[in-house]
Amino acid sequence: MAADPQTASAVADRGGWTGARTTVFGLDVYSDVRLPFLVDARARPTDRTLDVRIMDAAQAATVDLPASGELICDQREPDGSVGYRIETDPEAGYLISGPAYGKHVLSANGRHLICAPEGSIDAADGWQRLLIAQVLPFAALLNGLEVFHASAVILDGRAIAFLGASRAGKTSVAFELCRRSGAGFLADDVLAVERVDDQLFGHPGTPVAGLDRVETGQLADCESSSQQETVAVSDHERLVRMPGAGAPAPLGALFFLDRRSDGPRRPRFESAADAQLLLSATFNFVLATPRRLHDLLDVCALAARHPVERIVIGPSTDAAEVSAAVTRRLNSLT
Repeated sequence: MAADPQTASAVADRGGWTGARTTVFGLDVYSDVRLPFLVDARARPTDRTLDVRIMDAAQAATVDLPASGELICDQREPDGSVGYRIETDPEAGYLISGPAYGKHVLSANGRHLICAPEGSIDAADGWQRLLIAQVLPFAALLNGLEVFHASAVILDGRAIAFLGASRAGKTSVAFELCRRSGAGFLADDVLAVERVDDQLFGHPGTPVAGLDRVETGQLADCESSSQQETVAVSDHERLVRMPGAGAPAPLGALFFLDRRSDGPRRPRFESAADAQLLLSATFNFVLATPRRLHDLLDVCALAARHPVERIVIGPSTDAAEVSAAVTRRLNSLT
């Protein structure tokens, strides 16, 4: 029986190979096993394919780059320990690995991925969290999309993106807009964008959101928060399942969340159409080829044609207040 191309985790038959298909970050991900963090993704196919093979612990020792591989990124935790690393080899591609995340080898063209999880393949966190936060977005970059560190929702048919530093509250504001304003969930923390003619479109990300555990406690009395299925829990976040978007949405506005110790209690909006600010919000500069940098500047120039504003807030301003202010601001811009 032919699989429904609109169904997340659809069984796909491609020349005798059978497995699960989901579309996230503008990529059609074909995997030999079901990937729990991608369940309920329902975006339509894009014809940019990524074949994923999952290896068990016994096979993991074979996953590596040649000895000539070069270290190009070394992400450290606050205590100085290794978070994850990215190594590269011109022919073998990229090795993205970490003590808690296993190894992920991504081909140079971004079309093939081998994952060797640390521990159980069925683990609900660790390797799968790195997969959706770093590995799949990196594959999107290699496939010609641009990626911003942003959470995003769909309001009135347009993508509204929230950018900012870690713990600024991007995900919480997006969640509140879904809860209070009927916005559709588009992406959490990583937004893949594509240029179509002279317009930018935001692609649906993975259908999960990482809610800060402190803010989750503040939202404990919210019925919609407590009803979200919890996928995984870590020291600082609760990962919950969200209804995935069915199609990319044209970019409508970008807001930079600027939480300051001396910031105002009520959100203050300031113009922020600054190319440098947009560049600082891109996914990474590990891939710094001339073509990528040219396309990145082009994307930032197109993004600057839309409302781009900074939201300055104080340390105690919560997500509900910011989301309400964003709704009012968007209404004033129409």
